[in-house]
Amino acid sequence: MTAQPPRRARRPARALPAALALLSSGPAAAVPLVYAEGAPAELRAEVERATGLPPGQLEPVALSALLGRPPAMVGSGALRHCAGAPVRGPELRAAALRAEAAIGNGDAGQAQDQLDLALGAMGCLSERVEPPVAARIFMLRAEAQVRRGDPEAARNELRTALAFQPEIAPLTSFSPEAAALLEAERAAYFQCPSPSGCAGLLPVVVRPGARSAGPWVDGVAAPAADPLRLTPGLHLLQVASTAGLRSAWLTVEGPSALVIPSAWRGAPLPGLADAAAAPELVDLLRAGLPQASLAYATAGGAIWLVDLAPDGGSVTTVVAPPPPAAPDKVEKPDKKRR
Repeated sequence: MTAQPPRRARRPARALPAALALLSSGPAAAVPLVYAEGAPAELRAEVERATGLPPGQLEPVALSALLGRPPAMVGSGALRHCAGAPVRGPELRAAALRAEAAIGNGDAGQAQDQLDLALGAMGCLSERVEPPVAARIFMLRAEAQVRRGDPEAARNELRTALAFQPEIAPLTSFSPEAAALLEAERAAYFQCPSPSGCAGLLPVVVRPGARSAGPWVDGVAAPAADPLRLTPGLHLLQVASTAGLRSAWLTVEGPSALVIPSAWRGAPLPGLADAAAAPELVDLLRAGLPQASLAYATAGGAIWLVDLAPDGGSVTTVVAPPPPAAPDKVEKPDKKRR
């Protein structure tokens, strides 16, 4: 879109041309209007008056609906959520043992079946993963890829194994090629002279920054302030929820944001007026409204236009928040009066 977002406006006449340009340059899809509380029809009419938009352009979306969504990736990554029943740790360990037994018996087909079952089970874990168990499963998968003649796939499996357990030693069943690939991946991503990590690690910002617990990636809690720095490829995400711990497979391909909607507390929308808090809320809207390139948001009488495009992220104030009410004056008693 070539039109600029409308400038701050309190009268519809000033905002009308820019708002129409924004909404008429593409398909006639409704633009989301995110609200925290109030009557949707009344809020829509209020925003239409403030922006000069014609009726039918806005689609109210309750903030509670966005906060109830599962975690999502914004940027160069993806999440694959569990589609089956929750799995406990003993079930995962049993799958790993069956895979190793099949390998020991020379049954490559049965081994691969068990390794695939273990991968699916891990993505449905309902308790914290045991990193040594997870790392061993991916080491076995790497050796299977080497035996198939696919070293690149083996590298991917080894990177995930090392993410769970960077110091893991080669398995006794490893071929020389698999052992060499393991050490090459360790040197590339886990033995770096720079304090900030290796150049190939990818930054993943967790939203929101203020969280009560977790999430956990590859068995390690995400830091509250600094972004995660992850290897390209597959990682295990685990998030606490009201229904217990939930797991999902996280694929990282570039710089991205991991959005945990349920971790937001209080009334976050007024944070759009704060330059420091706005980026987190923009990513929340991007995660919850993946098909939208623009959205309006309203809270406490304020209205914002949010650019959700991948190369955007700007927040334009259409109607500024009202000033805080002045505290009531308390008259001091006149000491001279008796």
